[in-house]
Amino acid sequence: MMITDEAKELLESFLNERGLGGLRLTVEAGEQGPQFAITFDEPQEFDVVQTIKGIRVAVDAQLTDTDLLVLDVEEGPEGRGIVLRS
Repeated sequence: MMITDEAKELLESFLNERGLGGLRLTVEAGEQGPQFAITFDEPQEFDVVQTIKGIRVAVDAQLTDTDLLVLDVEEGPEGRGIVLRS
């Protein structure tokens, strides 16, 4: 997984303001295929934990081949937010 510089800035600010240690990427089966979720939960027992650009990222053990995933920033109607691209 990659994190863009812009996403790193936004994530660091968010995590520091709230006293959070990192983020967690999970996947669930959905009607249109896998649905990814980014949460700020603590890592679970079987998660793969890595530090990317200084940010702790816990990846659900069910997720494989995360090399093509990118956390980026996107402008939306409610402002800037983190988006997961593949």
